[in-house]
Amino acid sequence: MSVSPALNGLPVSIALAVRAEAFSASLAARSWVIRQKSERRAHLLLLQSDRGRASWHGTGVALEAPALLWLPGSIDATVGVGPGAHGFLLSVEDDFLIKIVAGNAEALHLRRTTERVALIAGEALPPSLDTIAESCRAIVAELRAPGFGGATLISSHLLLLCLQLWRLSASHDERHEMAARGGGPALVGNFLQMVELHYRDGWPVARYADALGVTSDKLHAHCQREKNCGPRAIIHERLVREACTRLQQLDLPVEQIGYGLGFRDPAYFSRFFRKYRGASPGNYRRQIRLEHARSGPSYAAWP
Repeated sequence: MSVSPALNGLPVSIALAVRAEAFSASLAARSWVIRQKSERRAHLLLLQSDRGRASWHGTGVALEAPALLWLPGSIDATVGVGPGAHGFLLSVEDDFLIKIVAGNAEALHLRRTTERVALIAGEALPPSLDTIAESCRAIVAELRAPGFGGATLISSHLLLLCLQLWRLSASHDERHEMAARGGGPALVGNFLQMVELHYRDGWPVARYADALGVTSDKLHAHCQREKNCGPRAIIHERLVREACTRLQQLDLPVEQIGYGLGFRDPAYFSRFFRKYRGASPGNYRRQIRLEHARSGPSYAAWP
């Protein structure tokens, strides 16, 4: 899928993070191959007419309009539509998607929804079809001819699409879960979900506790009981794990990787990383690459 040709006037982050196209009836079928790389991208297909087919991880499904298919950023897939099909195909970087939903009151539910495959078809979709199509249309138009506030407009419509997806795919139990904060495993589960949304934002434990509607002491007690460590250690472990992944997979300077994880001071990032891994970020990267070079190519890395 190609990026819309005219992206002048939009911030580079939006122009690279969001791609969208409208496809319409033609003489030939259309197909897209989705391969996740270092930048994981979620995809949304809205099929408004005709038929199509999608396959991922050994699963194949037939699509018949109207249909809405959501594929999270962890999925490699193939999507195709017939020669008479029209609709929209959107993709958005995972990191950008997280930022869009993070500040929303329903962030936990939205993130859970966008992390799994969803297929909405049949009678469930038509009541929301026009609204979803309008958001897709607005995003495509703004990418082609950006205007004032284009970044905000695109982000707002992406959030609306996520909300529609959540509403359409939510089960009966999930609807009732909205009102349940819960204790013990439920509270810690919600905390872990919130950490996924905000671990790069530098939130203190007190802010997580406030967002969950509990005291810091209660959050600490439940984390200790369920995970054998406090919430601060959980946040730091997630940061270190992400730092390791980026150091292994990305050829970016160490300072830039630290900045992307919320560290404004490179020296502090180095001290933080060394505390948990026993080596500076640069030395860790060199050690990992040396180990990979010694072990030779991995078949698991093949496309």
